[in-house]
Amino acid sequence: MDQETLLTSLAEKTKMEQESDLGDLEQFLTFAIDKEFFGIRLLLVHEILKPVLITRIPNVENYILGVINLRGEIIPIVDLKKRFHGEDSDLMPISRIIVVMIEEKRIGILVDEVKQVVKIQKEFISYTTDDLSLNYSKMVESVSRHDEHLILNLDLEQIVDFISAVKL
Repeated sequence: MDQETLLTSLAEKTKMEQESDLGDLEQFLTFAIDKEFFGIRLLLVHEILKPVLITRIPNVENYILGVINLRGEIIPIVDLKKRFHGEDSDLMPISRIIVVMIEEKRIGILVDEVKQVVKIQKEFISYTTDDLSLNYSKMVESVSRHDEHLILNLDLEQIVDFISAVKL
């Protein structure tokens, strides 16, 4: 076997191994809230926005900041820091609104900082039980490790349920 054939064979084998490994990976968009790391499944992320004018809505839960008009669509904005810790988020230059889409609904999530997209092998994702604190138990579906950080992966259906229960 000549060198060119060997290199081609190795390249094809490596490509096939990489493609098979992708099936064992989950991708998450990671972000920080009050120095804690959270993740959202990347497939659910619609877009990431710099903070814009949020119109307040009276008589809603205090963690719902209000709504924004995104290209003609009204989108509720949730302050997860307020929901988890009871503290208002401070708008900083690195703050972002992550617009997610789940079940035909778009929701905006205000976060302190968007970090990065991470690929995590499924074997390193631990699905949670109700043992987490009451603040997190319903909204966190799994915990994973990336580099030196534990990432709390959010269950967006629970966030949508919280919003849907509130009459906007």
